[in-house]
Amino acid sequence: MELPIKRPDRIVPDYSLTGDVLSFSRCQRSYRYYNGSALPPSRPVQMWYGEFIHGMMERTFRLWQDRGGLPFPLPYTAITENDMPGEPPAGIDALDLRVVGWPIEQALAHQGKFARSADARISAYERAEAAVNQLGPHLFPLIDVAERKVLGTRPLPASEVHLAERAARYVLQGIIDVLGHTQLDGQPSENAIKRAIMAANPHLTGEYEIIIDYKGSRRPRVDDDPRGDWKLGEWQVQTYAWLRSQQVDARPVAAGILIYVSELAPGSKEMTMLSTEMRNGWTDIVPTTGTPDYYQVSGWTPGSQANLSLPFRLQRAIRVIPVTEASMAEATAAIDGVVRTIEDRVAHERQSMQIKQSWPADSNDDDTCVACDFRVSCEHYNDPTRRRRGRGPS
Repeated sequence: MELPIKRPDRIVPDYSLTGDVLSFSRCQRSYRYYNGSALPPSRPVQMWYGEFIHGMMERTFRLWQDRGGLPFPLPYTAITENDMPGEPPAGIDALDLRVVGWPIEQALAHQGKFARSADARISAYERAEAAVNQLGPHLFPLIDVAERKVLGTRPLPASEVHLAERAARYVLQGIIDVLGHTQLDGQPSENAIKRAIMAANPHLTGEYEIIIDYKGSRRPRVDDDPRGDWKLGEWQVQTYAWLRSQQVDARPVAAGILIYVSELAPGSKEMTMLSTEMRNGWTDIVPTTGTPDYYQVSGWTPGSQANLSLPFRLQRAIRVIPVTEASMAEATAAIDGVVRTIEDRVAHERQSMQIKQSWPADSNDDDTCVACDFRVSCEHYNDPTRRRRGRGPS
């Protein structure tokens, strides 16, 4: 009796929008070493920073929600260089952001994620405090659904390299907060987020939703680089909107918002980059000529004290991206293309048994390269002619 030959296994690979698609877009080889090999980076700086900011926003929103609102600003007992992560001192208010942050740090430590230095930890707390106390009064009343996991399956485009394929579809997932139209309508026009949404979408009517995501980084420069953070952020929001539209309880998504937390508490590096971008026309939000903010930015010298006004910092922090059927289709097609490339790299490695031949080191972001554990042996990092460009933590 003849037995049929067993068909090759077909799987449905699972991709995270941030952990896979955006990471791969920043550097293919770094993505392979960390994600493909499931090797945690020895210095997961960007992972710790971003997850700490997300955790602080989530916990403070839950406190605000459970207590029927909180008086802003919430207290914050500043940490110092000599403070090690651990139980906060006795006697601190339960709402103190230092107390709120302690279990978040503890949870991240159990995952092997730590701040790269005492200064980085202090900076993260300062920016979390700014996000909670400066953005929270505008944001928290608008949230309808917090920390909603969204996922959907999509067909994988056909490969052009004609290697053995392991999948015909893939799963895409992410986590978002959702702002409801009812909450938005009930807020005064002075609400900075409502004002930004209405400026970008002046004719909003009926039932709709706004999705929101936090970025620990500064507002990226505006350019035409398809792998730049400006474009990647747009793709991310549009794809989140498509994922949300696949859920049975979803209303039409009218827009997405990215919150760039570092803009709320800019340091010397952020001010230097803003000054450069303003001179070269590389950013979309600049202060009005003749205002104190304008003179702060145009006359900035490293080491000076940043003293930008709150309205301007909120304007820099909030990016509203209108969502349409066409914009979602364009973004998801771009994400499909990235996933297709990842799958082709996987197939190439299985055939060649060579990582470096299959996964090029192609980052154009110096911050990503500096944080990579494999940079010492990377021909791209050590090439003195490569294009360098920094983005800051994300």
